[in-house]
This record gives sequence, C-alpha cells and structure tokens, in this order.
Amino acid sequence: MIATVFAYGQTASGKTYVGGTETELGIIPRSVNNVFEYIKQAITREFLLRVSYLEIYNESIRDLLNPINENLRIHEDKVRGIYVTPLTEEVVTNSSDVITLIERGEANRHISSTDYNLHSSRSHTIFQMVIESRERTSMSYGINNRSKEAIKISQLNLIDLAGSEKATSNEERRKEGAYINKSLLTLGTVISKLTEPGKTQGHIPFRDSKLTRILQSSLTGLTKVAVICTISPSINSIEESFNTLKFASRVKKITVHAKNDEVMDDKALLQKYRVEILDLKSKLQSANDIIVKEKEKTEHMIAIERREVCDKNK
Repeated sequence: MIATVFAYGQTASGKTYVGGTETELGIIPRSVNNVFEYIKQAITREFLLRVSYLEIYNESIRDLLNPINENLRIHEDKVRGIYVTPLTEEVVTNSSDVITLIERGEANRHISSTDYNLHSSRSHTIFQMVIESRERTSMSYGINNRSKEAIKISQLNLIDLAGSEKATSNEERRKEGAYINKSLLTLGTVISKLTEPGKTQGHIPFRDSKLTRILQSSLTGLTKVAVICTISPSINSIEESFNTLKFASRVKKITVHAKNDEVMDDKALLQKYRVEILDLKSKLQSANDIIVKEKEKTEHMIAIERREVCDKNK
C-alpha cells in the first residue's frame, strides 16, 4: 500500500502549515504520530521503518539527509516501481527520530525571500517513510529456518510543492520560479490527461519533469492520494486561486485502485536482517562447537598425561 499526501498552491498561501509550526502540528507530524500509534497497537506484528528526504531544485534531485549527494537518478523496476538512487535511508524507531530527521532535512532545503514571501520554499520536497511488517512467530529466528516469510511493505509519501508564482524582480528567483512553474504546469497537464472524460489518454508526459516522474505511481491510481490545496484571500491572487481550485477538481477525478499485497522479497530489510541474524547465529553455533571439541580434546590429552605419570610413579 502506498499513500501520498501533497500540498498545492501559490506562494504564501499557507502550505507551510502542512509541515506544521513550532506551536501547531501539521499533517506531517500528525501522520508520523498516527503511524507509531498504530504500531503500538499491532502487537502481533513486528515492524521496521526507514525514511528518506529529497528535494527537486531547478530539476535536480538532491538528498536532504546527505546534502553532498546531488544529481540523484530516477530508476524503475518491477519490484520497487519508480525510485530514486543513491538516496540516504535512515532506520527510525519512534516519532521523535522522524521529526529530528525532518528538521535536519529542512535545514538543508533551498529557502529564500521573494517579492511575495519572506521565507519561500524554492524546491519541491518529498519525505518518504517505508514501513515493513510481518507476523511475529516463535520460529522466525530459528537457526535452520531460512524460508522466506510474507512481508507487507507500505509507503507514505509526504510532498511539499513549491508555490506557483509570477515573475519576480530578482534574476535568480526568476530562474527558480521558471523551473517551479514548469514542473507544476507539467503536473497539471498530466492530471488533465488522466482525467479527461470520453477520450483516450494517449501520451502522458510523466517524463517531462522530475516531479511527475517520481509521482507517476501516485497519479496513475496505484496509491491512495490526498491533495491539500491552499489559496490566498488576497484580491491580487484571484487568478492563482482559480487555477488552484481547478487543479483540485481535476485531482478528485483520479481513479484509485491501490492494493496492499504481501511480498516475498529479499530486498525487504526485515528479510535481510533476519537472514543476517540467522547467519550470525549459525557462525556462533559453529564457533561454540569448535570450542567444545577443543576443550574435550585438551581434557582428553591431560587425562592421558596424568595416567602416564601415574604409571611411571608405580
């Protein structure tokens, strides 16, 4: 099961509150808290969670948890679907770990002042949490139990889109704005083609931007999607607000047929860790067997020497 939540709207329309502020929890921390509350109640299953955080800045993908990791690539395979690599993934055990990583990533995000906002996000960000789980069994870590177990892999994507905006006075901000508007325009085009009634979809330009390429699975109905559209009350923002509402009405028409299947996958970390634990137990058992044999051999040699000494003394 994959779930995607993203915020859409012009600059300074309130998208920041999706992430939350120091005094008010937003969608992201609330979602994280809900995940760990569910885990506490699911006592019959064991879980492993890992998170990543990336930004798309001027059509270049950057790892926010490891900022020197730039120009990341988008790949696709039958098992994982569409994914970005090489991307840092951190294993987390509680909501505090997650919030700390989000804050670490936010500190590395491109944010600048514009004509419309003092602290404006200049990039799209995608925070991803992968949740692996399986049933707890007493035989899970038996030394001889190397059979693959069914593992459920769920994924939560929390996406903060940079705001669409008009031309600004600063040259660098204009360049950033051009990239932002192009990717948002492509997003709108893709959704329009996906939801056009009574027509064959034809070519859908997912590859025209990094954003739509990464979101391809979400936009084609393979995931559960929630879109938060924000608008500004300013009279000067009527055109942008109208476009935002038009975008929201299109997104609502996307047909969702998400599934939550169990997989038998060696790439799942739970499976890999289980195999590693089994290997370590096997090696430890082998080492113990050798130690026992050496001890028995030593005791046997000592016993022979004692008998020889006793025979000589007689």
